[in-house]
Amino acid sequence: MEYFDSPTSEPVVHEIESELVEGVTLAEQTRIYHFDEVAGAWEFGRLLDDHGDSQLVQFPNGKAKHLKMEAIFVRWARPIEDPTLFLANRINESPRFSDGRSAFVRSQTRQRAASMGMSALLASAVELEAHQIEVVRRILQDPVQRYLLADEVGLGKTIEAGVLIRQCILDAQQSNILVIVPAALVGQWRSELVNKFFLGRCLDRSLHVVALDDNDSIRALLPDATMLVIDEAHHLTGRKAGGAGGIYADVAAAAPSIDRVLLLSATPALHNERGFLEMLHLLDPETYPLDGEDAFRRKVESRQALAEIVAGLTPENALYLDYTIDQLAALFPDDELLQEHASDLRGVIDTMPEPDDPALVEAIGRLHAHLSEVYRLHRRILRHRRRSIGGLTPDRAGAEIVRYRSSDRAALTAAIDDWRFDEAIKLDAAGSEKLWGDRVRAFWQVLDRTSQYPGSGPGMIGFLARQTAMIGNPERFADINRCLGRAGLFEDRADALLDALAPLVRSRAQCVIFCSDAKTADALATRIRDELEITVDRHDPQDDAWTAFAGAGDHPVLVCDRRAEEGLNLQGGRKVVVHYDVPLNPNRLEQRLGRADRYGSGEAVRSLVLACEDDPLEMAWVGYLDTALKVFDRSVASLQYLIEQTVRDITRALFTDGAEALADLTASSAGEQGLIEREIKTIDQQDALDALGTPPTDLVDELSEVDEDWQSLASDTTIWLEQTLQFGRADEARLVAGAGASAPFRYVYSTSNRHTLIPLPTFMAQCAEALDLQLGPRLGRTIRTIPYTFRRRTALSRAARANGVALLRYGDALISGMTALTEADDRGRSFAMWRFAPDHVGDPLAEFFFRFDFVLEVNTAAAHGVLAAHERDTSAARAAVRRRSDMALAPFYRSIWLDRELSPVKDEALLARLGRPYSVEPDRSGAVDLNLNAQRWQRLLQMQLPELAYWGELCGKARATAEEVLRADSELVTSLGQAEQRAARVDRGRLGQLRARSRADATEAESAEFAFEEQLAAAVRAGINAPRAQLDTIGAVFISASRSATDRISGGI
Repeated sequence: MEYFDSPTSEPVVHEIESELVEGVTLAEQTRIYHFDEVAGAWEFGRLLDDHGDSQLVQFPNGKAKHLKMEAIFVRWARPIEDPTLFLANRINESPRFSDGRSAFVRSQTRQRAASMGMSALLASAVELEAHQIEVVRRILQDPVQRYLLADEVGLGKTIEAGVLIRQCILDAQQSNILVIVPAALVGQWRSELVNKFFLGRCLDRSLHVVALDDNDSIRALLPDATMLVIDEAHHLTGRKAGGAGGIYADVAAAAPSIDRVLLLSATPALHNERGFLEMLHLLDPETYPLDGEDAFRRKVESRQALAEIVAGLTPENALYLDYTIDQLAALFPDDELLQEHASDLRGVIDTMPEPDDPALVEAIGRLHAHLSEVYRLHRRILRHRRRSIGGLTPDRAGAEIVRYRSSDRAALTAAIDDWRFDEAIKLDAAGSEKLWGDRVRAFWQVLDRTSQYPGSGPGMIGFLARQTAMIGNPERFADINRCLGRAGLFEDRADALLDALAPLVRSRAQCVIFCSDAKTADALATRIRDELEITVDRHDPQDDAWTAFAGAGDHPVLVCDRRAEEGLNLQGGRKVVVHYDVPLNPNRLEQRLGRADRYGSGEAVRSLVLACEDDPLEMAWVGYLDTALKVFDRSVASLQYLIEQTVRDITRALFTDGAEALADLTASSAGEQGLIEREIKTIDQQDALDALGTPPTDLVDELSEVDEDWQSLASDTTIWLEQTLQFGRADEARLVAGAGASAPFRYVYSTSNRHTLIPLPTFMAQCAEALDLQLGPRLGRTIRTIPYTFRRRTALSRAARANGVALLRYGDALISGMTALTEADDRGRSFAMWRFAPDHVGDPLAEFFFRFDFVLEVNTAAAHGVLAAHERDTSAARAAVRRRSDMALAPFYRSIWLDRELSPVKDEALLARLGRPYSVEPDRSGAVDLNLNAQRWQRLLQMQLPELAYWGELCGKARATAEEVLRADSELVTSLGQAEQRAARVDRGRLGQLRARSRADATEAESAEFAFEEQLAAAVRAGINAPRAQLDTIGAVFISASRSATDRISGGI
């Protein structure tokens, strides 16, 4: 089989099994090469119709020909390596193609540079936040993408994961992604993957979101997974959830063979050592074997001393840091980089700096960052803390306690106390542990039901009343059952709630009311709706009607039951979380508040808590929550394991002592020296050791600058897609009212007189994910894209998300497809034109200049060799190496102009004249441009410009000279030197940290990791020093002030 590459090269011949060869019908608009025997030149055309033996081909300027099959050639689907030979053989097209192509390629290169090659980032409809970009950057430049995302609750871990999932799909066509999430979060995950990351077409095909308890689906999907994402990963671990048995065992067995593993969990390691070990085992089974629990516990405990030292590393402690530095130096004598950072800090301290001295802050930051990188539990744990990321999550504004009286509640409380006292006395006299256990469990069920203030009767307590073995005295327990049926329990509490709710509604706050019991929530929603005469939304996971609450200002109240405590995103605006009931598990209150104080904008979240003064136990419990735990003032997510233990420990004490047990708990827990503050301090110190610092602002500055320049991005894309390749554009302004110039639109594949210049099958194959094939009968066979906008603000609007409006950026499906088509297309790679400029001073006939457009990037060949040597040469690893290289040296687009002497053009006025866009319309002075087609080349040859006699050789020399000029450019040489130095500094830090870790852990895996990183770092630096210069476009511009010569070229004379 012969493959046609170009008119200037021999065909590429491959031997192929004959049964694999099939005849095809060429698609309309296929690019055709034909050698015109009369003109003695190659010409380009577009296929209009394939008649089998003959082809109807449209050539420029309206000329069409019927050609025999053997007279036409079609390039194979590979990019042109170097277009120089095209120009050398005078094979070129209109400069309008090179103008359009250059604008598009330059724009994509600029976006790639700003995003550091993270193509999934720019095209996702998310805010560009520095801490999220930092997490994504760290992962995507690592050939081993196995990480635990441990950002504190509410900082947007799912957004980070969504970008990484999208990048996986962009990096590898054959990706198969399994996302395991708690059942309550399945809908939310699917929604975000569709609305923020535009992955709807991948769902249930190559991207599967599966509930954590759907063991059968997980087992079926694990073997083919190339990426595994587990949200709330701590739910998968621990003995209660199956731990080393159950579905965890299947996941742990499959994880080592999965290319990318991403765990999401903000849970601390302290008091959760087994569960944390099981998570780390999924990432790195060699370093963290499941039978190493004792060693892991010792590691966590031993870190506390270091954590306390690191906690003292603050600028405010500048006068006392000498002792801290001595402690660190003594702890880690073999950590050379730590010793260097410590020495630098000591030098700053000797100057007696103020706490806000930049040198002091920077020196402490370097030492702190090194300690975090090296001595965190695993280097692939990435954690940001809220205190380091200001302004992204709303605070909690405390609670308003609404106290009220209820005779029915007083009667219920008395009935419970009578039964409890009676049973406790009997158990004290002669109670076995079994009887104690039965009574305490029965008591806990009573407390759970009574805390719900149900509007639906006793519930399970009616069943329990018949279990005499568990409850003891059935008569006294029957009193509890009867009291639970009293209407006043619900009515009195609802009245109190309505009184408190009315002024909140008038203040235009949005209230989210939580009830544990679904029937109670239904009844409450009805009462509020009827008595306050307002719109009340009722949350239902099976019905999206309630989502109007999030999108409309005239929906002031949302009533939820327990099902809404996980999975909802209700942040933004003025939110009040109303606790109709107060669960006996504080972690549930944390979950409720976490619905509203998540990542995103919004005022501080207030709480409204109902408390009946006729129930001493409820009053004491609310007091503990408010004054000791302070759950309404701050997140207590990190305390979840302490809370669980506290609830277990308090149960029996509540049975024997009632509200007094809570008073004792509050006294021991509250205050600066109380149990809770001490625990928070310990966890904070451990977390600080693992946490990343404040993300550098320059991460997002350049990215934001490019992203906000959306008009330029729109112009560059429009020049290529619409003006050059002739796609149509359909206005969709109706989708987002008031968007103005950024209003949504669709690209349309045009089949009218101005036909799109790409074969339809090729376009559909490359851009399939960007096409909207759900068309009504009115549009018939119209091929159009999904709706797009160039402006991020527009894409983030509720209307845009509701209507599926995507963001047109580097990394989008349409842009990626068009980039692939552009790379394979020869249009715009070679151009030549005659530019008539009446005021030009120079050769009376014509002067000519060469233009070379280069894309310069790090040469990754050596790095690929390192991947192969370490058996890590996968598409994911290559993509990571390319991104690491882009981060070290951003790719850039550079044009080099040479004159006829092959000297670089430096005159700014001349460069401006040469760089003017191609225009066939004369301006006021008569200046005009002429494309040098085959006929005009023949006329130009007759003018006997001396260089045309050895034109082919001259083009080759010009090409070599242009690259020499590019590589010798002082600005480039300086940039390469700076990039290599930056990379060396980063490598020195990374390798120093890895060396210290390998010495600390002394595992074979850590040592192998160090060797790999050391070789990869050297290979990337070598690629910086000898970058790859890809010639994208070559052109020749002949400038003349001679009108007669111009007339001859145009054919006028």
